[in-house]
Amino acid sequence: DILETGYDILFFWVARMVMLGLELTDTVPFKTVYLHGLVRDKHHQKMSKSRGNVVDPLEVVEKYSADALRMTLLTGVSPG
Repeated sequence: DILETGYDILFFWVARMVMLGLELTDTVPFKTVYLHGLVRDKHHQKMSKSRGNVVDPLEVVEKYSADALRMTLLTGVSPG
């Protein structure tokens, strides 16, 4: 009963999921929405494959370790 997502698609995607769930099944598909923060680049732009400003996580793991990547993602991004 929980959906985890970024705040940037709250209206465009999450609201539509709720409305469609109500329309088709007469139930809300989830009761809780957890909004996570967004990972941003050095110019404070949202990281996106279409923008081409993403970092390959496998390269980060190879250079620093998986634990370092996990810790950075957990502590470096505040909840949405």
